[in-house]
Amino acid sequence: MSAPSPATVRRASPARQVLTLFGDYWWDVVEPLPSGALVSALGDLGIKEAAARATLTRLTRLELLVGDRVGRRTTHRLSERGAAIIAEEAFWLDTFGQVEAQWDGLWSVVAFSIPESRRALRHTARSRLKWLGYAPLYDGMWISPRDTADEAMAQLRDAGVGDVTAMRARLETTTEGGPQAAWDVAGAREEYDCFADELARAGSGVDPGATGADAFAERSRLMLAWQRFRGIDVGLPRELLPDGWPRGEVRRRFAELYDGLGPAAEERMRSHIAAISPELAPAVRRRRLGS
Repeated sequence: MSAPSPATVRRASPARQVLTLFGDYWWDVVEPLPSGALVSALGDLGIKEAAARATLTRLTRLELLVGDRVGRRTTHRLSERGAAIIAEEAFWLDTFGQVEAQWDGLWSVVAFSIPESRRALRHTARSRLKWLGYAPLYDGMWISPRDTADEAMAQLRDAGVGDVTAMRARLETTTEGGPQAAWDVAGAREEYDCFADELARAGSGVDPGATGADAFAERSRLMLAWQRFRGIDVGLPRELLPDGWPRGEVRRRFAELYDGLGPAAEERMRSHIAAISPELAPAVRRRRLGS
């Protein structure tokens, strides 16, 4: 298996790649990770040392990581906030495409008003709603089929939005295609088709004996590509989607390839840690997704 080009891996930000490494190989481990091991692992993903160290510093400043130094050796671990993000992401990874939630036919509706002069707050509010799976039906009115109205209200209040209304309701609109037209369903289908083709190419090129950096980089590349679907397919209920929606089948194929690369990738991460702190190397545990 040939290694993916650095440009392909770098489609995700270095910060996202660092958090993914923690989630994929160091989740629920009490001991902090040697910073040098993280830098070496990021090197496998095409990130140069200076950029890797700058990313660790930035994540520490954002209170997603906690850095420490003993003598000349530095370490990093997830902060409480960082661990919460990884835990939430893990829940999504374990359920998206695996569990189809029952839909009660109601929509969460959030309406808010923010003056044009407060553009930064408007951006924050929209970003938080998108993270929760909402989309704008009209300007200032966002909807989701999930029962998250209370959570959306709390998120907006926490962000500093004062004028907010949230409710659960049945929706009838003149929008062509119904409320689900707030999402680009056709575009999401195209993304699934492209990723399915990519998985087929990657699977046909897998060397069963692949070890080291190739397997590690390819596994990370696939995970980062799959994480993009959180913003592409918000998990609309099956009742609102075209027949033959590929979410479950593409997830199964992704998980099969991702898990197949796991042993070699885990060994690669272990070698990075062993080069600095051999006693910590056995703590590496790869994430498994199942099929």
